[in-house]
Amino acid sequence: MKKGLKLASLGGAQTFGDQASRMLMERYPEFTEIVYFKTVEEIFDAVEDGRVAAAVAPEQMTNTGFHPRQQALLVAPGSRLHVAAETTHEYHCSLLGKPGASISQIRRVIGHTGSVTQSRRWLEKHLPRAEIEIVHTNSREAARTVLESDGTIASVATSGMADQFGLVQLAKDIDGGSVGSYWAMSREPLFSEAPTRLVVTGRFGDEGETRGQLSALVCKLANKGYVVQTISSQGSGEALYEFDYVLRFRGTGTLEEVRAALAPFRSARLAGAFEAR
Repeated sequence: MKKGLKLASLGGAQTFGDQASRMLMERYPEFTEIVYFKTVEEIFDAVEDGRVAAAVAPEQMTNTGFHPRQQALLVAPGSRLHVAAETTHEYHCSLLGKPGASISQIRRVIGHTGSVTQSRRWLEKHLPRAEIEIVHTNSREAARTVLESDGTIASVATSGMADQFGLVQLAKDIDGGSVGSYWAMSREPLFSEAPTRLVVTGRFGDEGETRGQLSALVCKLANKGYVVQTISSQGSGEALYEFDYVLRFRGTGTLEEVRAALAPFRSARLAGAFEAR
């Protein structure tokens, strides 16, 4: 992988994305700078036009499974996105309120997609009368809204966000111990010559030229030293039993061997070949 690469992260310091970005930088020192954006759309625009090398985005979570947006971006027709690196991150979500507020006062809870979905079970149990809202921007904007409120609004965020905005933690670790897998998603194929993780995408069905090819592909890579870890799929919308897949493999081998193994499968794309660190 190249050196001196920039990572795009959502919001700013003390967000969950920021924490994951810093963990990625520790594991992959090729990434040396974090650039913050207000929305997910702005992040991927920056990847597309080359202002940053990769976007930090959740791939899957223990509480809710695969992140559908990231999976869809990888398998979209003509997608040029790749996976360059990965890390896991424990959420430790906190419920933040305005100083002086109590849980009994809360009538509205806001936060970004990941934090709210990981904590929804706790929120619905302990705040049954509160409206739960996923904001389009990020958890920093949600924290500002809480600070400017009358005390009836709370947000789901990191404990560090409370310190930064002068909020109080009304409850801690409300996500039930959820862990997220985060990917660094790049436009360029930042591949390792000796990858220990592979991400392969493709459309496979039960008819036509792709019939039986999914099994054949898995077996071919297994013979090269890579076994399937996870499989995410979504309907193609064009035929029954036809799906767009994101397959994640682990193992050892060479990039040359992987490319040779995938060459016969015209519907498959090597979307990631990196080292797990």
